[in-house]
Amino acid sequence: LCPLDMAKELTGAPPVRVLASAHATDTIALHGRSDITWLSAVEKAGQTAYARAGVSPSDIDFAEVHDCFTLAEIAVLAALGFFERGKGGTGAESGETAMGGRVPVNPSGGLKSKGHPVGATGVAQVVETVKQLRGEAGERQVEGAKVGLTENMGGTGGSCVVHILGAT
Repeated sequence: LCPLDMAKELTGAPPVRVLASAHATDTIALHGRSDITWLSAVEKAGQTAYARAGVSPSDIDFAEVHDCFTLAEIAVLAALGFFERGKGGTGAESGETAMGGRVPVNPSGGLKSKGHPVGATGVAQVVETVKQLRGEAGERQVEGAKVGLTENMGGTGGSCVVHILGAT
């Protein structure tokens, strides 16, 4: 991370901008939540990041999300506003999250393809997003990607960080 003018001096690769970062929390104890079927920390972090970046879910070209379990990805997609509540699974089944879909999710293969590297998860998501925005992702490349989102959570959704990155 560095100022844009410095990035241009340091590398020949196209710079990528951090459009927004946001963090939100909820109680880690599921029994203490008002709704155990909803990831409110993900929703709050997403809404804050969208507002800071001046974008909406429809402006996101692809996302790298915390898919520690299949259900987690489905729940995250709804909490981030990509699908209506309860429709994340249907959206994924219909191909909307596949390469070439409306919003490709985890072109990198996600956490399960990497063995769920707990401490490195967020860094891996950002590296993939930068590669995508630079057009350097090879066979995983999302065509025309200009805006990417990363979502990482812990404690069964008790803490969540969302970053929105953009090509320059």
